[in-house]
Amino acid sequence: MMSAVACEHGIPTGLFDAMIIRESGYNPIATSTANAYGLAQLMPGTAVGLGVDRYDPLQNMRGGARYLRQQLDRFGQVHLALAAYNAGPGRVHGGMVPRITETQAYVSAIIANWSRLTSPARSPSPIYNRSAGYTKVAAMQRF
Repeated sequence: MMSAVACEHGIPTGLFDAMIIRESGYNPIATSTANAYGLAQLMPGTAVGLGVDRYDPLQNMRGGARYLRQQLDRFGQVHLALAAYNAGPGRVHGGMVPRITETQAYVSAIIANWSRLTSPARSPSPIYNRSAGYTKVAAMQRF
C-alpha cells in the first residue's frame, strides 16, 4: 500500500517507505510530543490544509505523500524536501538543510534507509558535512 500511495504522488521508489520508517516505524497510531499523528506524523494544521483526516491511516498516508510531493516540487531536491517536511518549509533557505540537529539527523536517517531499501548491497555514504549556520549538502538527485 505504501508503494502505491508513493507512486500516486510520483515519489521515488523507496523514499516514502524510508520516510515512514523514520516518522512512525509503520505505527498508524504513533503520536509525537509535538502532537504529530499517524504513519506520516501529520500535524493538525498540515492535515487540515491537506484536507485529510489524520486519524484515518490511509488518509494520513496520502496526506503525507502529498505534502512530501509539494516539498519536492518546491525545493527540487530530496534532502531539502525532507528537511522542509521535518522542520517546515520556512526554515529551508539557500539550498541548505537548516542546522537543526533533529532535522539533520532526520534527513540523514531517511537517506540511509532509502539507500538500504533500494540497494541493499550498498552501504549508504554520508550526505553532508556540518558547517556553521546551515548545512551544505553534496550533490543530490534533483526533481
